[in-house]
Amino acid sequence: MNLPIKSVIFLFLMGSITLVLLKTFTQKNTNENKYYTQGKSNRTVAEWEPALGTMITWPLCVPYKLAIELAKDNHLYTLIDNDSVKEEAIKWYTEWGIDLNRVSFVVAPQGIDAWWTRDWGPSAVFTPEGNMYLGDGKYIYATPSSGLACDDSLNFLYKNADKSIFKTETDDNATGPIGKKLNIPVLDLPFINTGGNVLTDGLGTAFSSCILLAENRFFKVSDPQFFKLNDSLLGMKNYHILSNFEEFGIQHLDCFMKLLDEERILVAEPPKDHELFSVYENIVEKELKSLKTVYGKPYEIIRIKIGRYEDEKLAAYTNSIIVNKNIYVPLFQIKEDSLAIQSWQQAMPGYTVKGFTYALKDEPMVSPTIKSKYKAYGWNYGDALHCRTRAVWDKEMLYLSVNRPSSDAAPEKPFTIHTTILDYSKKGLKLNAQKLYWRQQGEQKWQEIPLKKDFHTTHFKASIPAKSANKIEYYLSASSNSGKTETMPRTAPIGFYTNYSQK
Repeated sequence: MNLPIKSVIFLFLMGSITLVLLKTFTQKNTNENKYYTQGKSNRTVAEWEPALGTMITWPLCVPYKLAIELAKDNHLYTLIDNDSVKEEAIKWYTEWGIDLNRVSFVVAPQGIDAWWTRDWGPSAVFTPEGNMYLGDGKYIYATPSSGLACDDSLNFLYKNADKSIFKTETDDNATGPIGKKLNIPVLDLPFINTGGNVLTDGLGTAFSSCILLAENRFFKVSDPQFFKLNDSLLGMKNYHILSNFEEFGIQHLDCFMKLLDEERILVAEPPKDHELFSVYENIVEKELKSLKTVYGKPYEIIRIKIGRYEDEKLAAYTNSIIVNKNIYVPLFQIKEDSLAIQSWQQAMPGYTVKGFTYALKDEPMVSPTIKSKYKAYGWNYGDALHCRTRAVWDKEMLYLSVNRPSSDAAPEKPFTIHTTILDYSKKGLKLNAQKLYWRQQGEQKWQEIPLKKDFHTTHFKASIPAKSANKIEYYLSASSNSGKTETMPRTAPIGFYTNYSQK
């Protein structure tokens, strides 16, 4: 078991304090960096893991065409606060041709921040015994914002007549009814865990901008308490706190970057003449590039160019959601939209990438609240598609994580791939069904090699002979006795890994 040495290093960058939590582990055997081992820790699910569907609210807070696609692609969980609202939703869903068999309605209280299911909504947390809980962080104040400096004071979007901060207990209490409807127990998280500012790799690593620490301090949770609670309750052994990136805003990291998988990060790139260009570049160069994955390698950082809209506002293309084999991207009716779709397609081969504009004049149904808040256009730089959606994950998922050898692996040596396979159905892996598929670059036919256990029951590996390991493409597949089959990448064989750089 890894023993963390807890330390916080304060780096002074761009005139503000950047907090980076660094943990050093004592390795007990040579397999420590080859595999992920859940062990006795909880594990918080990453966005790209197997999901049943997507959660939104009614009255609708997303384009109606997005609701149609979410129901068609998987299952649509619609949060409502009473039966009359349900009838209204059914009327519109029927008119739009949505199959109601692919919709579940969940009665839950709705407060002023209801449609931001990303921020107050539940994460998925697996215990060491393989049981899934809904992680319910505190969502008390609406809505904190600050400037660039990590020690800036917080401002709040909503205040009462006496200038006291408006509280959002209604939304904070909504996870309980959701858990009851889904038959999933709720795990209380006694700290602020604002979803748009918490990105995780599913392997015990999390990323947030430093406003999250300020929010927790305001809630009387100290920095050491925050890290300790994340470790004990969510399994976050490595927590990376990055600098804020907006001159003034809510600083939610999902508008700056996106984890694509365990080893790749998609990061927004503003125009070079934009005032925030140097801020973004400093975070990339001085913070992200110094970090390593759970497998001990530097992250691969991929850039997505973002353009201006409404003068100096920046299109939030990273504020997209991945649900199984589909990616849903907000569009801003600017020329960079088409390039953003192409960037997503290049970064995520095999995924179906769908873009959605949100001009309110084109929507058949717009609530008065949406109209009053957004006037003409429903997305903005700090509040787009990812903010208003959240996956409902499969509590019996078959989970794979692949430790991919670096692209400069020597061809004269065997090429070995290590993978962790977790069967949360608890029905066991199908005999002889765990395989590595590979081929030489340019070939059409895939060859297969059985994955063999490597001491631990969840650890598997396979090696391609040295004579064949020049430029290869590969993917992994596993099946459980529950009837589930999963691959990594999840879009294989259209999507696959390589041992060579594709840049």
